[in-house]
Amino acid sequence: MRQKKPIKSIKSIVRLPKQDRSRQTVEAILESAFQILEADGLDGFKVVSLAERSGYSVGTLYQYFDNIDAVMLALVDAESERQRQTLLATFSDMAAQGVAQRTSDIVQIMLNSFSGRRAAQKAIIEWVLSRPEVRRIEGRNTFLGQILASVSIRSQGLSMSRLLTPIEMFILSRSLMNTLRNAIWSEEYMIDSPQFAQGLADLVDGFTYQLAKRDEAERKLLETQRLNRRET
Repeated sequence: MRQKKPIKSIKSIVRLPKQDRSRQTVEAILESAFQILEADGLDGFKVVSLAERSGYSVGTLYQYFDNIDAVMLALVDAESERQRQTLLATFSDMAAQGVAQRTSDIVQIMLNSFSGRRAAQKAIIEWVLSRPEVRRIEGRNTFLGQILASVSIRSQGLSMSRLLTPIEMFILSRSLMNTLRNAIWSEEYMIDSPQFAQGLADLVDGFTYQLAKRDEAERKLLETQRLNRRET
């Protein structure tokens, strides 16, 4: 395909469609890309193969994607959004039913979102791990970190008077997702193990426990300092 450009964002190399018909075309191309990755991995992921599988000409592919990396980046973005929507929908359903969410519930939702088409997932992860610029783009999404922190702190009977900082959210979400992705990429059998799921939940709960306790200690210190100033 065309010469590769430095990836700054998905919009820089993917022309996102505005019309329904164009969106359907892109969705069909991405589904074909997923099928190729599932069957043949990265070695078989070529523009000619994508054109044949999707039924669209190479020229049509160029209308939406600058190069083969643009297709992969669109897949990463689509998968991230699918996982986000799955998490949000399940989280909302549990809240509507009055079910108390636990950290292990959120972890299991994330594990379930990786349960299908493992070969394609592994190929996408391999590609992401080889692209530092893509990892930087992904790191900007802190939605997962805040959801995890909120559920974890509440389920442990703790409280915090503030939201997580961007750095804290980055550490929490990337620790979970990178562990999960590396398990799929290198040790696939782990992801179906209850011990693996519990370990991820413990990772999250341990991190938020320390944050909450530190926040509580800082509040008490400030209150003590305020009382001391009043007495003097």
